[in-house]
Amino acid sequence: MNIFLLHWAIFIFLAGLLLSLPLGAVYYLKDSQLKQFFTNPRKLKAAHLDYIMQSFSLGLVYLLELGTNTLFPIYALLPLAFGTFCNPFIFLLESTPLYKNGFSKLIYRMLKAASPTALFFAWFVLLFKYMPVYIVWLLVAFVLFLLLAFITNKRKTNSITRFQSTNVSNIHLK
Repeated sequence: MNIFLLHWAIFIFLAGLLLSLPLGAVYYLKDSQLKQFFTNPRKLKAAHLDYIMQSFSLGLVYLLELGTNTLFPIYALLPLAFGTFCNPFIFLLESTPLYKNGFSKLIYRMLKAASPTALFFAWFVLLFKYMPVYIVWLLVAFVLFLLLAFITNKRKTNSITRFQSTNVSNIHLK
């Protein structure tokens, strides 16, 4: 089995736990100097939660590997490891003013493009290579249901907006 997944999951989990310290200082201390550095506390909270969630997702991948008694390919594990660290790191950068200028702005832009792509690729490799067909079909049905709900909501919102704009123009004409 690939013990790297377990080690990486523990590292990611500990990073999430460490972020609880500045998070507590930003939210609960009145004159914390960390408030000057972490200017967006919502993004700091998102980074904290995302690190913890990513560690649990790595644990699930490890359990999948253990349960199927297979070794996952390195071309799926490396993007998974990259994405599970860098995706929450994007939130962490956004919680500070660092991502707006200089060298960190370049890193931020590269991570914003590469990290979600790497995670998407890794999860789909694992999905199509190791999941049963009925799980894939359930996922396709779920995506189609979400797409249908989005389209229905978009039409409803457009018709309400169109109705309100005609009522406003009718009021101005009277």
